[in-house]
Amino acid sequence: MIPSSRGGGCAPMAGGKVTVVLQLKLPHPKTLHSNSIPYRERCIKRQVHRLRRNPWGRPMTRALLALLLILVHVPVAEGARRRAARHPSPAAPPAAVVAAAGEAAAAALVAGAPAVQIAVSDRGQIIYSAAFGMSDRESGTAATPRSVVQVGSITKQFTAAAILRLAERGVVSLDDRIEKFVPEFNPRGATITLRHLLNHTSGVGAINPNEYVPLTRENCITLINAQPMAFTPGSRFSYSNTGYRLLGYAIESITGKSFADVLHSEFVLPLGLLDTGVCGTSTLPVPDGYGQFQGTLMRTPAIAMSVPFAAGALCSTASDLVRWSYALETGGAILTDSYATMVSPARLTNNTFAPYGLGQFLQNQLGRQAVWHTGGIPGFQSSLLYFPQDDIAVAVIINALPAPAGADAHLIALAVARAALPAP
Repeated sequence: MIPSSRGGGCAPMAGGKVTVVLQLKLPHPKTLHSNSIPYRERCIKRQVHRLRRNPWGRPMTRALLALLLILVHVPVAEGARRRAARHPSPAAPPAAVVAAAGEAAAAALVAGAPAVQIAVSDRGQIIYSAAFGMSDRESGTAATPRSVVQVGSITKQFTAAAILRLAERGVVSLDDRIEKFVPEFNPRGATITLRHLLNHTSGVGAINPNEYVPLTRENCITLINAQPMAFTPGSRFSYSNTGYRLLGYAIESITGKSFADVLHSEFVLPLGLLDTGVCGTSTLPVPDGYGQFQGTLMRTPAIAMSVPFAAGALCSTASDLVRWSYALETGGAILTDSYATMVSPARLTNNTFAPYGLGQFLQNQLGRQAVWHTGGIPGFQSSLLYFPQDDIAVAVIINALPAPAGADAHLIALAVARAALPAP
């Protein structure tokens, strides 16, 4: 979420140009914002009053007024168009999607899931967004489409996109060795590149730290260095949270910023993902979820976010996730060439291919080409599906893990996608 800014107004004119301070107050979209045309017109009138008192005379006043109208009024219209293109108004959802989502969510709630969030987009336009059940059973708080929840390993898409952004700028190459940016890491003679870490072919050994104890960079890398290499880099595919932790440390070393700040400045703000970011940063909460233990659903306290870090510390909503998926594919988050690299399967040293690109699973779903990822973290599970040939995205999040039987986010996403996709 973006915190509201205080104030707002017209800055003094310098060189005939008006600087407008924007005022954004959420979640009250009907409030008159300072980037609205009526507000800007009031700014212009104030500048007109100042110009009329200017001793340069009326000819200069008229010239400056003309320039003022060009500088201020035209960008307002262009900005309004950009905002409209970024988040178009939701269309009426197809009845089949409404029915499939409602049926799947109802079944999950009957099975014992506290809440389900579902969103569907078609060519970037959200056609369905709904939440069912309770985000907090103890307080009786109903879930809404903007209830911020943990999304676990879908974080890896953002981490991979951040590395690709740095590569676009020439700051890194995907074939750079990780110790170039994380010198504390000991590769033990192996050549481990950023690409290996991104596509889970690095062979870096797994670690299992206490999830409820904050994990520092130093302690994490000490744990990693104590593990033997699992295999020769590039020879096998083995899903690795440890590898993505190293990528997060590399991003921080390269940028001089925290991982959370990089995601916020590179993706969250430019794309308008108002409910997305590292949990516990930028006004986002660290929500608790639920888990079923020995047949009883219990509240599950959130783990320390420094433990999953760049492998799974993201919070978001289903609606923001489908926006993100569309932005990735259409060049809004990274360049189209970078996205092509992201969705290319990893080639192993034996010339076979892994079912994973860079932060993306690539196996077909429902008999169609699909780009997807799931997430699981204590208290939450998530699924984000994107079907590039049909430009359909589906996101589902459930606030329960371990979950009751019959409450599976990925299976719900497939059921909703089946209703949203056109006939083959």
